[in-house]
Amino acid sequence: PLKSHTKGSAMDELFAHIGLLRQLDEVHDLKRAVMRREAEGATGLGHGVAMAHGKCASLADIYLFLGVSYDGIEYGAYDGEPVNLLFIVANPPQMQRLYLDLISHLMRNLMHPPFRRRLMGCEPHIIREILLQVLRLEGRNLPLSA
Repeated sequence: PLKSHTKGSAMDELFAHIGLLRQLDEVHDLKRAVMRREAEGATGLGHGVAMAHGKCASLADIYLFLGVSYDGIEYGAYDGEPVNLLFIVANPPQMQRLYLDLISHLMRNLMHPPFRRRLMGCEPHIIREILLQVLRLEGRNLPLSA
C-alpha cells in the first residue's frame, strides 16, 4: 500500500515501485509523460479514484499500475475527496484506440462502489488478476503489462 498522503509524494512512491519492475529509462520516460499530462489538469476522477495517464513513444505496450492508499491521498479530485486508488496508465501513441478501450472498460467498473471496495481489500496479486479479468471482458483481449 502507498504510505504518502500528498499527490506528488504518492506519484513518486508509485513510480519508485514501478522502477523495481521495469527498466529505469522506460520508467523515466513514463513518469515524464504522465507528469506532463498531469500539469495540464488534475486526473482525480472522484469517488476515491485518480487515473494519471500519458502517451510515451518509447513504450511498446500499454501499461497499467495501481497504488492503493488506505489513508487517502490529497489529490485535488473534483469532488474534494481523498484518493484511495491511484492508477497510472501509459501507452504508445500508436495504441491510442486500445488505450481508450482499456480506460472505458476500467471506468465502467470503477463507477461501482463494490468494485472499488474489492480492489481496496485485496492482496496485490489478486488485484492484478481482477484487473486482467475486467479488461478481458466482452471478448476483447487488450494488450496490457500490469
